[in-house]
Amino acid sequence: MIEPRNDQLRALLAYWRQKKGERRAPSRADIDPAEIKALLPYVGLVDVERAPLRFRYRLVGSKITLGYGAELTGRYLDQADINGHERDIVAEYARVAETGEPVCATWEYTRNDGRHMRYERLALPLMSDGSKVDMLFGGAVFEAAYG
Repeated sequence: MIEPRNDQLRALLAYWRQKKGERRAPSRADIDPAEIKALLPYVGLVDVERAPLRFRYRLVGSKITLGYGAELTGRYLDQADINGHERDIVAEYARVAETGEPVCATWEYTRNDGRHMRYERLALPLMSDGSKVDMLFGGAVFEAAYG
């Protein structure tokens, strides 16, 4: 995994690593929002649905909503305006869901509505049963968003 460049994402990764300990990944119950209060605006939770594999934004922090320019909470990733990058981003999330390995990447694109974005995103697995990823925990920090 590429280590995050952004301070907030590095702190989020350190928190996830602390919570997972010797396990492959922590569970959602291990994540305590009170422990990461300063990071919450940058945090997102994504439900992993299977058969078919699909990703739904359960919670999206205020800085992510501001950078994206619209509310994503409750929507599916494949319904977001990401101008042709849907397949690549879904593949990235799927890799985390299938392997249980974190992913950090920088994305830059112009949405169909003309809004240009550049952001770094961290996707971390959560496992309720210790074997299957059922949620993604992570964050995004926008370096540029306009239009």
